[in-house]
Parts: sequence; structure tokens; C-alpha cells
Amino acid sequence: MMKFLIRVWRLGTLNHKCKLALGGAEAGLTIPEASSCEGGAKPVTRMKVDGKGLRASEQFPTILGSTAGWIHVPLPVCLPTTIIWLKKAHHNGSRPSFVNCPSSFAMVKRPSWLGGSRTRAHAHASGSGSSTPQPLAATSIESGHTTLATRSAEKLAPDAAASAKTTKLKRAGGIDAVIIGAGLSGLIAADELSRAGLKVKVLEANDRVGGRTLDMRLDGGNAIEMGGQWIGPGQTEILQLIQELGLDTHNTYDQGQNIYRSTSGSVKRYNEMIPCGVLASLDLLVATRKINSLSKSVPAKTPCRAKNARYYDERSIGTWIDDSMWTFEAKQLFRMAIKAVYAEDAESISFLDLLATVAGAGGDIEQVLSDAQTTRIVQGPQEISQRLAARLPGSTLELGQKVSGIHKVGVDMYEVSTSQGETYNAPVVVITPPRPLICQIDFKPQLPSGLIQYYRRQPMGSAIKFNVIYPTPFWREAGLSGAMINADETSPVQMTYDNSPADGKQGAIVAFVLGNNSRRFLHQNADAEQRKQIVLDFLVTLFGAQAREATQVLEMNWTLAPFATGGYGSFNPPGVLTSFEEDERDEMSRVGNLYFAGDATSEIWQGYMEGALLSGRRVASRIVESFEAPSEGAM
Repeated sequence: MMKFLIRVWRLGTLNHKCKLALGGAEAGLTIPEASSCEGGAKPVTRMKVDGKGLRASEQFPTILGSTAGWIHVPLPVCLPTTIIWLKKAHHNGSRPSFVNCPSSFAMVKRPSWLGGSRTRAHAHASGSGSSTPQPLAATSIESGHTTLATRSAEKLAPDAAASAKTTKLKRAGGIDAVIIGAGLSGLIAADELSRAGLKVKVLEANDRVGGRTLDMRLDGGNAIEMGGQWIGPGQTEILQLIQELGLDTHNTYDQGQNIYRSTSGSVKRYNEMIPCGVLASLDLLVATRKINSLSKSVPAKTPCRAKNARYYDERSIGTWIDDSMWTFEAKQLFRMAIKAVYAEDAESISFLDLLATVAGAGGDIEQVLSDAQTTRIVQGPQEISQRLAARLPGSTLELGQKVSGIHKVGVDMYEVSTSQGETYNAPVVVITPPRPLICQIDFKPQLPSGLIQYYRRQPMGSAIKFNVIYPTPFWREAGLSGAMINADETSPVQMTYDNSPADGKQGAIVAFVLGNNSRRFLHQNADAEQRKQIVLDFLVTLFGAQAREATQVLEMNWTLAPFATGGYGSFNPPGVLTSFEEDERDEMSRVGNLYFAGDATSEIWQGYMEGALLSGRRVASRIVESFEAPSEGAM
């Protein structure tokens, strides 16, 4: 059997790239000799593949490591001759690596608000290379890309549009702005507007504040997060706000070995690199580099202007996976990664949506799948909203008021009505709920048809979050981190993490059931106690019999939450993005004096608390600019 050679170079710096040549001699493919690399990179390791099996270390890090050596690997499939770009791999301690090769796929992205990700996190929006927020244009990749809607908006209220451009709104002494939703974006907008001297009314349909953050209290008073919880590097605004509010943070526990459950159902322990096999690792490496390359041709703000936009949009991510990847294990791992980001299956999401997301992250899928959940809040993330609400003027917040209608009653006046029979008039309205809920509001005149149709075609993902509470974090004594990644689609739980309180006096494992798994799980197990027992049985297969000795099993099904309608956020099914004409997103964040906020409208960190915070501040800044400055006597 003829042999082929894979040579891997270590990069001189993170800014230089080198070529990895993959060849298949048995298939008659030429093995390219990559003799030069940028930045003075030097070959450090070679891997020889033939039919005799693995003769050296089976762990793929050997290939990327500094120790030169030969590794013999069986070749059950024909590897294509492919030129890919390889960035220097890096790892963060023993946090769960998603694959055992590229850094761009190295860390599982915890779901942002439920564990932490639509979340999609645009850490470096539009390739800026910096986490510093750029001038915040209007809506997210998955919101308003239609000139139809924009033009309709101009026709809808030309007087309001002209007024906004030529005159300032007056501070008439009544309510200056009604804000719909007391989640993080709505409350930070209310806080900023109140500090600027504007009178604000916040209407929240729920009986609590916090939106998709939700804390429960354990015996002893510790907070356990049932909604959004994690914060990561680059999320500077939320960290500054936490400090300003007097809250404390602690690091997510990540010490010890992680667990990988393969497609066959076997359970393996590992440190940094998932033991999915060399071929699956190479498959993932090639796939991620292909996506990075394709994303460079997609404008992040206007993805429908990409050369092959319609072709990409009409294909699902799942279709692309089947067409572009060749090992079953790698395909399933990639599907699970997508599910972790969107809380939805790859078959339901447009491939153009993913490319636009990666483009918004600077053309590097690492920023989408990276570890953005290193930090937790000791008092619980819902406490952010509670403290923001507490510092608003006394009559600002109204709970239990579900907005049913927004009617324009004058050139610069809207009437906001609630299902409880209350009405509030203001020249400005800020709308923060998830898109499915926005579509339930009666607008007069109607929102632009393109915009409302676009929102109606953007469903939310499906997510169930379990927190299983124990007297102690017993898995730590066994040398385990509590983190598990599951490539087996037949089991309900896709991932687990150590979610114990900061003091370590109680143990908690958080488990996620996502996408089709969550819908199937609910359909087959209508009884809540039955669902809890299934989760416990699954944890026993990972952590042993002691996992059955839980003191509490807490469940939060965000799909059934009436004012959330799912998690983590909205997404674009195949064909949606290119169904509408595009224009700049900035024009879609406002219709007259109706402003749209919420994490989905943020240009960076969509699906994260950071994105919600940035969107609220962006809208507040624009509203303050639209009003006349307060008179000297009012200062």
C-alpha cells in the first residue's frame, strides 16, 4: 500500500499562516511539497498514513505539537488534496475543546443566555479585529435587510421621518418614551434616558424583570441560573456594568477531565482534545477552513449581496455538512456545535446565515464557536436587571402590562395600549421583545410589510435547561470538570457543565436539551417528573451512581415561556434572507419614532447580555439626540 504524507508547520506568530497539504497517493492524488511558509514558519511534525494502523501516539495534538515524529494512520477513506490555512492552535487550560485540531473549533461555545450562545457572538464585528464596539448600526445579521421595508417606512410616516431629520422633539412634561420590555436592553435604555432627564415608562408583560435571565435561590441563598448566565473575554460593557452595580464575579469551574460521548454512545474522558479520531479531526479542520474562506466573500451587514447569496441561502447548514464533510463522527460533532450556537438543528438554518455570522466575526469561525463563557455572576445575572430597575424613578416600571397595540395618534405622538386596559402616550416608543412577540402587536399604521414578513419568518430556537443540584460537587473529587460533549443524537442531553455556586458548598450540573431533541423530548415525556428522571439516568452514565443522589432537579423550558417563545434567539431558515431586497441595517432599526432594541439588533454579541446592553445604549443615545436639550431651569 502506497503511503502519503501530511506535513504540519508551526507558525512563527499568530499573524502568519502556513499551508497544510493533504494528499492521497492511493487515489492517484499528488502530494504537494509545501516548501515555504510565511513568517519563517518551520516544519515541526510529519504524519505518515498507510494501511498498517496507528504506530505512534493516537492523540492528534502530536500532529500539532512541537515534537517531530511519524504517525501511521489507517486510511479507510480517500483524503482529498486540499490546501487549507492553519492558525496556530491555542487552548485555555482544560476547558472542553471541541475538536483535537484547529483552534477555530477548539472550544465548545456554551449557549449564551441559557448557558451562554445564540447566541451568536460577533466578537470582532465586520472584521474590525477589536472587541471595542464600532459605531452601532442598527440591526443584527438576522434582522431587517429589506429595502422594501425601508421604503415602506418612508411612505408610512414621511412627516415623522422629516421631523426627525430637521427638528428636535420637545420635552413636553409628560412621558417622553415608552419602553416595551424590562429585560436588560429595555432597562439599560430606561436608565440612560432617565439619567439624561427624560421621563420614561417601562411596560413589562411578565411579573418580573430580567427577560431571558432568570435566577432561582437554592437552600442557603445561592443563586442558580436558569437563563442567560455566562460572560466572556471582550464583553467589556457588561463587566463594567456589573462592577458599577456592586455585583461580584467568579470563574467558571474548568479543572479536571472532560467527557466525550461519541456517536456510538461510548463515553471517553479527555483533557484538552476531543478523542474523535484523526480522520474526524482532519475533516473538521478542513470544514472550518472552508467556512472561513467562503465567509470572506459575504458582507456581514448585507449578506444577500454576496456573489452566491441565493445558492448559500437556499441550502441549509445541514445540507452543506453532508455535501462537504466525509466522516460521520465529524458531521455529528459539527451539527452539535451548530445546535449549541443556535439552539436549533443545522437542517433548519440557512447556510448564508452562518456565513454572515462568521463574516461578522471577522471571517473566523473561532469567534463564533469560541469560549465566551468564562465568567459567572455570584449573585446571579438576573440581579443586573433587578438593580437597574431599583434605581429608576419610582413610577417608571409597570409589571404585568402586556402591550397589545401601538397606534400613531399625531405627528410626534404614539398611543401604547395594553391587554390590561391601560394606555400611555409618548412621542417615542422603544420595542425590545423577541420578534415573534413583536408580530403579535397591533401597529397602526402597520409596520412596513417587508419588515413584518421578515420577522414572521424568523423563529426562535428550542432550548430546555436543567440544573441538577447535589450536596457537593462530587465529580471534582473524581478529577472531572463536569463538562460533557455529546455527539450521539439518540440521547436527549447535548452538553453538560459544572454550574456549582461560587462557594463550592453545593454542587450543580447544568444540562441542555436543544433543537429537535428538545421537541422530541417534550413530546415523548409529557410528565415533568419523567423528564427529570431521564436526565438523572443520563448523568449516571457520565458521573456514576452518585449522580442519582440529587437534592433538586430544576427545569426551565424556554420554548414554553410565554414572553420568550424560545431560545436562544431568532434565526433565518433556508431561503428567508434572499426573499427580501437588502439595504443598510441602520435603516431598519427605526420606523418613524419607533425604535427597535434587544440583543438581536446588536451588531456584536447577539444572543448575549453584552449584545442586549449595547443595543439598549445605542437606542438611548439616539433618542437623547432626537430631543431638545433641557432648558437651563430644568437642569
